[in-house]
Amino acid sequence: MTTPSPACALLAAKPRGSFMLRAFSLHSSAAILAVAFAALACSSDDMGSTRNGGSAGAGASSGPTGGNATGSPTTGSTGSPAGSTGSGSGGASTGAGVTSGTTGSGGAGTGSGAGGAGLGTGGTRDAGSVDARADVPLPVCNYPNWVAGTAYKAGDIVMYAAKPYIALADNPGYDPTISTFFWAPYTGCTPPPPKPPEPCPALDPLLPNGENTFTAMFTPTFQGWVPLPAYSYASLCRAVATGSLTGFARSGVALQDKRELAAFFANVAIETAYLTFTDESGHAPADQDFHGRGSLQITGQAIYSEVGGGLGLNLVGMPQLASNDTVVWQTGLWYWMNHTNPSAGAIQVCHQSIVQGNFGQTVRIIKGDCGTLATRVAQYQKNCTLLNIDPGVVTCQ
Repeated sequence: MTTPSPACALLAAKPRGSFMLRAFSLHSSAAILAVAFAALACSSDDMGSTRNGGSAGAGASSGPTGGNATGSPTTGSTGSPAGSTGSGSGGASTGAGVTSGTTGSGGAGTGSGAGGAGLGTGGTRDAGSVDARADVPLPVCNYPNWVAGTAYKAGDIVMYAAKPYIALADNPGYDPTISTFFWAPYTGCTPPPPKPPEPCPALDPLLPNGENTFTAMFTPTFQGWVPLPAYSYASLCRAVATGSLTGFARSGVALQDKRELAAFFANVAIETAYLTFTDESGHAPADQDFHGRGSLQITGQAIYSEVGGGLGLNLVGMPQLASNDTVVWQTGLWYWMNHTNPSAGAIQVCHQSIVQGNFGQTVRIIKGDCGTLATRVAQYQKNCTLLNIDPGVVTCQ
């Protein structure tokens, strides 16, 4: 601390008022001015050094994150009691601190004190209250897709409709969005960004928004819809590129080709419960039998033999192939383009029926009757609306 001058010492002595009356009982204006200048000099000298004294001051600072400022205590003529907080040019501190001193609002000098506040000299009072830890991005989710009927244990994490869920309790494969007692959204990862739509030269020209239109055609009205990966748009595009299936929806006549897409997709939606089943209910893909499989649920050894022969696949010897990715579309497309149902009447092939603009007859060929016509017609009309086309004939006889 700077040693005060004699004059200043006199001014600082107590009782200050009576001393000045006795020592400086002067009546001239010049004497009064001299006293005033002396007071100003003391203020800018000794009291000014008090302002800056906190740079070496010792006060423990406390705040949301704590921290210590080092240095000698400072004094001042007026101010708050020791321990008040304030901003100023105090010693380094990691938090807005409480400083020792009797001057200012932080203990050093007049006005803003010299308490330890902020980070370094001149730091602000609230600087230490900010969490300085860098944000660590969450990892991208990379968990297996939920599978209906698969047993899960508490703590298992799955992806459902591109979102992560964690099992709260053991369960036999309940739907994560319906069985909220057993599942909860998982917040420990970030869902991966959606993949950009894959181009499909054979189908994109017929679908106003490519894969998005395809998805809209199969989206049901109920909640929690999760189509199987085997029925992806990319899988379908690979299937339509098969040499024996190149006649599907490629006549070059836009109305006819769009009707064929709408009709085929409508029947597939009902046969597969909106792309959520590759295998007939009660059966597994590995079953060595001829249960209903794929997009149009081909059934029976005779049909397996016919379709497999057309595609060059041994579906009789290895029927489980009909449950595989891409093949689930190939079997349905081959059946649609080639299979004949003699009991259906004059038109016996689905492809021929839709070429003539008759959707209802495709139902008769596939099912052998018209019992499910209403639900299939509703789906077909929805698809035609998405394609901006007239549906044509929808009756079934």
